[in-house]
Amino acid sequence: MSIVRLFLIGIFAFLPLVIQAGTLDEKTPAYFVDRYGPPKSSGTVTSIPAIHIKRGGVVVKGQFSSREFRQGDLHIQCVFFLPSLQLATVRFQMQHPWTKEQIEAALAAYGGKWTPVSRNGIVDSWVAPDGSMAISMLTWLDIQSKAIVDQVERILAEDDAKRKAVPKF
Repeated sequence: MSIVRLFLIGIFAFLPLVIQAGTLDEKTPAYFVDRYGPPKSSGTVTSIPAIHIKRGGVVVKGQFSSREFRQGDLHIQCVFFLPSLQLATVRFQMQHPWTKEQIEAALAAYGGKWTPVSRNGIVDSWVAPDGSMAISMLTWLDIQSKAIVDQVERILAEDDAKRKAVPKF
């Protein structure tokens, strides 16, 4: 086979992966409906849980649209900012631990250029060039937009300032 023919075969083989990959900003509610069918549930919520890799769970308040999807044993919960409907977070969960290949495929679908932040075998995390975070723990993978990452940092900084405040004596 000629080099040109091999090159063209390679392009067509990997084109679906490149087309489906994209940033979080490109993942609209329509993207999830197209991929997984109609949501199993949806609603408006005023707070969502987020994860900080060193400090654990944080509640982020605001106006959000939460939607749940299922595909086989994969459970998908995505949360969008209201009214913009930009993706805030998405959690993928299965009933068994994720394999390295499954995590890599999920990350590739949400930008592809993830840099490991920490890996300890139980909780792993990555950062994307735009500041989005991905956190994996055995049976789930969370992907948090840069806006949520920033809100979590702000909430934790405010909590630290309150805890360190000197009371009036």
